[in-house]
Amino acid sequence: MRKIDAFSLIELVIVIVIIGIFLSITAINFKSDDLLKAANQVAFHLRYTQHLALIDDKFNPEDDNWFKARWQIYFIKTIDSKSVLHYAIFSDSGKYSGSPDGYEIAKNPLNPSKVLAIAHAGISSINPTDELDLMSKFNIKDIELMDGCSYYNSTRISFDQLGRPYKGNPKSSTNSTQNLITSTCKIRLTHQNNSCIDIDITPITGLITINSPKQICS
Repeated sequence: MRKIDAFSLIELVIVIVIIGIFLSITAINFKSDDLLKAANQVAFHLRYTQHLALIDDKFNPEDDNWFKARWQIYFIKTIDSKSVLHYAIFSDSGKYSGSPDGYEIAKNPLNPSKVLAIAHAGISSINPTDELDLMSKFNIKDIELMDGCSYYNSTRISFDQLGRPYKGNPKSSTNSTQNLITSTCKIRLTHQNNSCIDIDITPITGLITINSPKQICS
């Protein structure tokens, strides 16, 4: 009778363990991809906000509050007490409410039929860019503005006509140089698996760089 080779029970267990480890590593890598994709997108849109500020000088000698119209990126974390995590790029105007109205929002440079915001009760009649919803698209659970751009829990960055970054809500500024960022700004994105990645903005020059992801964030 011909002998048939087969796996022993121990060999099967070892194979199952190895497959389990491989699948775990693959899952972690997929999550890291989410984090990197989100960071790359946010960095791109920070640079685009800066670009809009450079080509659209808001100085107006007839308006003492002209600087409140600077192009800004606004990370929105709550709407009607509900936790969300998306952002909008806009230039405030008129009464400078601090909230983006439909006509104030930047168009998506990759698809001009859409705008760089997510629709909600305040701005429902827009064609949104769904990828700006970091929570549903990339499993991001938090975004923090730290160090040089930490300012009373504000989640906004604006740029002037020279490309210099500012912290806080332009609506609250009382002069054109108030809240100019003078030390490195750190924007931290945290994934559902608690890994994170930091985006740095250099003061004055507004240079934007992405750091390496961290599996454990302090």
